[in-house]
Amino acid sequence: MNLQAQLLARILLIAVICLSTSAWYVLYQTNQQSILEAEQTAKRIERQTRQQLLDMFQRYDFSSPFPDVNLWQGIGGVPGSCTQFLSRTQSRQRSLCNDVIEPEKKYPSWFASFYMQFFTPDQEVRKTVNFNAIKYGTILVSLNTHIETARAWSNLRAVIGVMTVTILALCTLVFFTIGRMLKPAHHIVKGLERMREGELSLRLPAFDIVEWKRTSEAINALVSSQEATLAENQRLALKLMNAQEEEHRYISRELHDEFGQCLAGINAVTTSIAQTAKKECPALLDEVNSISHITAHMMTALRNLLTRLRPADVDDLGLSSSLQQLIRSWNKRSGDQTLYQIHIDNRVDNLPEPLPVNLYRIVQECLTNIAKHARASKADIKLTYAKADEITLIIRDDGIAEADSFTNTMGIGLLGIHERVTALGGQFTLHTEQTGGLVVAIRLPVSNTPFENSNND
Repeated sequence: MNLQAQLLARILLIAVICLSTSAWYVLYQTNQQSILEAEQTAKRIERQTRQQLLDMFQRYDFSSPFPDVNLWQGIGGVPGSCTQFLSRTQSRQRSLCNDVIEPEKKYPSWFASFYMQFFTPDQEVRKTVNFNAIKYGTILVSLNTHIETARAWSNLRAVIGVMTVTILALCTLVFFTIGRMLKPAHHIVKGLERMREGELSLRLPAFDIVEWKRTSEAINALVSSQEATLAENQRLALKLMNAQEEEHRYISRELHDEFGQCLAGINAVTTSIAQTAKKECPALLDEVNSISHITAHMMTALRNLLTRLRPADVDDLGLSSSLQQLIRSWNKRSGDQTLYQIHIDNRVDNLPEPLPVNLYRIVQECLTNIAKHARASKADIKLTYAKADEITLIIRDDGIAEADSFTNTMGIGLLGIHERVTALGGQFTLHTEQTGGLVVAIRLPVSNTPFENSNND
């Protein structure tokens, strides 16, 4: 249950409690008012009766009926009530009922039972008539149960109707007011979800409500700090990659110039020794040939190591030619087990540094993973421009690898690819084809700005 519904439910609960309390109070006041009116009626009739006695004793005229009921008619009283005079012997002598037509039953039976159980609509009020220290009788005022119950029901309906309309209007106003007050929360949640997906450039608007405004300002400040931190990490990672490539270039050049030349010299000397031994000491030819084989193996290992450190083809021939040569070498190495194909946009040879060597490394690592884990019969590499300022690399195979196995536990190779793509400001995704196989999709921005900043540092 959301906050708006919770607040509305609590308001309704409070409203029900207030409505119940008000209904009980109205019924109580209605009953008390009827009893009070009956007591006042009994007091007025008692005074009227004592006044009659006083007049009788003053004039010594005892011929008039006592008490004179006709004198009570001008007093009025509670509608529908009956007034009786009880003599000292408690025999009912005189009575007067207000001529009020009892209304038809306009209240439900359950209300009548409830009202009779908790209140006294049939209350009788007694007032003793004393004159000259002598008790002449008792005035008895009896309420009409049906009239009092109908009166209570009418008052209750009026109060409940007014309060119901008021509560509904209040709940409607509160509902829309709370909805308007909580509207910034929906914007904040949506903004946070988009920020979680990587849109750190998004900023929350400044809201009118002070609390929401402070919340959005705090979130924007946090995201700005996070964005600056990620940008700095990306810049440092890019700088580290450039430094690593420069170090690889330096090591490969030194190995090629020093170690490679030494091996070439050893090979030349071995050839000279072989020619001399052939003429003068044929017994040494086998050992000399062994040295030649060892030297050739070392030359091959050195060539492979230099390729791993810094592919010379990327610098000399360009990215397109170096990738095609890489594909040919993988097809030659795999035999008939896996067919590697590549589709390259011709414009990729004009990519700024350090994109070419990193794209070569990414393709190289993906092909290694396919050979090790995929058991694929076909692998397809596609490098094209998706936009004028964005290049995409899609590597697809029909092997047995699944994206979920790499998402939770990403290996060293894929982790290195992910770090390269992140440092270059791109996006790296993995998903599985419906027909089987893994798809590696990489999107990289083509812009000179981050590389220039890295080089300036």
